[in-house]
Amino acid sequence: MAGRISWWWSPWWTVVASLVPVTLALWSATPPGGYLGPWLLACGLTLLVITAWLIMAVVAVIVLPRPRLRHAVRLWPFLLVPALLGAGTMVVGSGSVPRAAFDAHRSSLEALATEVAPNQRVEDRRVGLFTVDVSADRPDGCTLLTVEDAGMFSTGGWAYCPDRVPVSAQGDGYKFATFEGPWYEYWFEW
Repeated sequence: MAGRISWWWSPWWTVVASLVPVTLALWSATPPGGYLGPWLLACGLTLLVITAWLIMAVVAVIVLPRPRLRHAVRLWPFLLVPALLGAGTMVVGSGSVPRAAFDAHRSSLEALATEVAPNQRVEDRRVGLFTVDVSADRPDGCTLLTVEDAGMFSTGGWAYCPDRVPVSAQGDGYKFATFEGPWYEYWFEW
């Protein structure tokens, strides 16, 4: 069959392949502080997809029938790869992913935070997408919900402080950032 192009010359496989690092990047941004492993994998796969995309785009331009300008419209699928990667980067960078993940799990997280008695710890509790350790033994009355494996280079999660605003430590220690209502993001800084 003359003129038929093999599947691996199709621009669509790079479009589909670009969904993998975008999905991993979105997943890595769900908890406060993010997941390091999926983020590194997303970065590596993004470089791989960009390399494959560049090679395929150059080859596609070279094999276009002449006059090339008139046939360039056939290359429109190649524009989807940078569009998908750029859109994924903008969504992850906007901070909307952790907020959406928190909003989806808010009622379960609140129930868990209020269920734990003072000076009590609960480990490995599954709440939707997250596995959390809960600690209610802080002197400031906050309940810390530590997301397992979260935090790029430190421990992090949410702090539920219904009675008062938590104070961040000077230097090393727990740092807090306002999240929503009585909820704060926290991380441990070394």
